[in-house]
Amino acid sequence: MTSKESALLQLMQDEGYTLGTTNLTLHLLGDKKEALDELILFISDEHPNEEDFIERLSEVCEKVGIEF
Repeated sequence: MTSKESALLQLMQDEGYTLGTTNLTLHLLGDKKEALDELILFISDEHPNEEDFIERLSEVCEKVGIEF
């Protein structure tokens, strides 16, 4: 696990996101550094609830060409 993945994981755990959301996020993004950075900043700045995070995750995935 990269340092960016670890940072995102810690933020997601701190926000209380479910294990399913956390695992899916890390699986989808993998080594997509730009996407990881964007979500780290989003959580740090906005402290979104899980639903809002999933909406942003969808937008980020679309932006970097990941379909799910």
